[in-house]
Amino acid sequence: MKNMRSIRLAVGGVAALAFSVIGVQAHAQDYSDHRAVLAYAETITDPLSGEAGKIEIFRQDKGNGQLNHDFAYNDPRRAIFNGGDPGVNFAVHPSNGSADTNLTNQGFWNTESVDIWNREACSNMEISQTGSSGNPGVVELYFQTGQIFAIWEADLTQVGFLSAAQFPYFAANPNVLGVTFTLTWVDGAGNPTDIDGNGKADVAFREIYYNDEYEWADNGLEGTQPSGVRLFDFPTVAIHEVGHGVTAAHFGLIGVQDGNLVAHPRSIMNAIYGGTLRELHGRDRGANCSNWAQWPNR
Repeated sequence: MKNMRSIRLAVGGVAALAFSVIGVQAHAQDYSDHRAVLAYAETITDPLSGEAGKIEIFRQDKGNGQLNHDFAYNDPRRAIFNGGDPGVNFAVHPSNGSADTNLTNQGFWNTESVDIWNREACSNMEISQTGSSGNPGVVELYFQTGQIFAIWEADLTQVGFLSAAQFPYFAANPNVLGVTFTLTWVDGAGNPTDIDGNGKADVAFREIYYNDEYEWADNGLEGTQPSGVRLFDFPTVAIHEVGHGVTAAHFGLIGVQDGNLVAHPRSIMNAIYGGTLRELHGRDRGANCSNWAQWPNR
């Protein structure tokens, strides 16, 4: 069983995770004073809210279809927590499902949303699946208490559906359908690290959450129903959030049509929900291929 690591509230309200190299094969570089900090959150929103999805930044980023934080291959700091995987792995929380009646196959889509990105032939990147013990998410506990203990089990975790009562982030951001949180490594002086020298700060791990205050579906129904209930396609949002998990940024211009926000051109990585879309489009593929084509030799 993986060791429990302490997460504390750091200066400026940033969550920080202390790092230790005890029990890990020795490396030339001493990482014992490195820790993980909450860097940013990326969201997709309900277009009727009038608010587009955003990056809530704790460290400044410059957008070019990629984010300037990324996983480092064979990172000994991640290996402590991800089971020793030199690449990138993911886990699905086993019990944070939604009870919405039109969500009939959410377990499949938690995995398929990752596999859709894995199947891009231009890339050598493949995210392998690992198990989850079902412990609460690291960020979940942080937003509940401000000072938490948690077991970090994978590089990317589908934590799942939470209500506003369970997850204060959704209470404060009710227009958010889904959100991906990225934590990155900093050294003892608080500086971002780049141990593989690729010009990008090193990602520690990411977690994905879905807002269970909305009504979700994966059975082909979408939009306003005769009962007046609005349904949102879960696969569409899951593929989008996993895109953030593999370092894809928002794409597309946001405009107003008939009083509602719309994105153009349409892609998985649009910052607002635009209806059912379960396949990657050109820009989605381009950003993914550009970022991962040379993995792990980059």
